[in-house]
Amino acid sequence: MKTYIITVALILNLSFVFSQEILSEAYLDGNEYFRMGEYQKAIKSYTKLISMDNKKIRKTGYVNRGLARDKIKEYDGAIQDFTEAIKLDSTDMASFIDRGLSKMHAGYFAEAIKDYEYVIHVNTDSKMVQNAIYWMARINFSQGKFDEVVRNCDDYFKVNSIDAELYFIRGTANDMLGNFEQSIKDYSKAIKLYPNYYQAYANRGTAKINLLTGKGNLEPSRGETKNACRDLKKALEMGDNSVEDLIYVYCSKK
Repeated sequence: MKTYIITVALILNLSFVFSQEILSEAYLDGNEYFRMGEYQKAIKSYTKLISMDNKKIRKTGYVNRGLARDKIKEYDGAIQDFTEAIKLDSTDMASFIDRGLSKMHAGYFAEAIKDYEYVIHVNTDSKMVQNAIYWMARINFSQGKFDEVVRNCDDYFKVNSIDAELYFIRGTANDMLGNFEQSIKDYSKAIKLYPNYYQAYANRGTAKINLLTGKGNLEPSRGETKNACRDLKKALEMGDNSVEDLIYVYCSKK
């Protein structure tokens, strides 16, 4: 009887080692395929993880397979994978962010916002809250909801006040709303945080022109546009050719 028990134990140990080898190979191969952009092969490797009994391993398989599916635009499949991962661990806010991204990529904007709003409501992971607010701002911007974008950015800066891109986005939203004085401040903040932000120079220069012309001064003098022209020329020096027309109209000597 004792011999029988020992034999079974040995078989179980060998089975465990074999499973671990399969697990390690599938995980490492999947990650390598993903890194190389061979997403279909990565999906096959991650599918092996999903067949394992271990809950954490299965969750990893679903998450990674979802990320790979998103890369090849299999958005509905990716959403399904992230949903399965959430069923296995609903405390991991990153899965809600990932699912929101796939929904966003698929054009399901309202559904994506629901995932982001949940992450913000639960508020258990400050980094994920930042991500949720960021993507909500991007969605609202793409839909022309500029008042919402400004509110999103205001909320974002409460947890991260040193993000140049979000200042640029809020600046652009304020531009679209005609709030040129505020947009200039936003672009200035973006430039302070990232001095090579040539788009911010271009937009700040444009906002300064709009601030002048928006007050009825349709043909401002070269002295009045000097500050704006400095920004526009800086943007041009940094490679932004889109400002050439503005420079010709408002900055060239006549």
